[in-house]
Amino acid sequence: MVQIVMTMDTAVQEWIVIELQGALETRDEVSLEGRHIGDLHFDSMGIPQLIIGHHLLTGKIVNLDKPYAVMKRSTSIEPMEIEIDAGNSRKQTEYDIVALVKRKIVFKNRPKPIIIKTEPIRN
Repeated sequence: MVQIVMTMDTAVQEWIVIELQGALETRDEVSLEGRHIGDLHFDSMGIPQLIIGHHLLTGKIVNLDKPYAVMKRSTSIEPMEIEIDAGNSRKQTEYDIVALVKRKIVFKNRPKPIIIKTEPIRN
């Protein structure tokens, strides 16, 4: 029988998924992993706004139908109680629940361009 051990702290973080329609592209086609993509802000009414470059996206917060857990796998090697030979051990896999995801921010509308109007310089 396979047993899976799962542990969870009493104060588990809640993460929120950001869902974008379309694709993010870079000029030089490098990976976006670990890079700053944009800034997430909330206006006075709690509406999320994402600024990516010169574009503004407005979204909304939605509850997930089925929340899910973000888990981290860890494997430990434990010696078996009955040692027949010196290399007799077993691997035990445990999963730590890192966070729970209950909500997502959906950005489904087209981005609006951000245009800065400058005042003409007067002498």
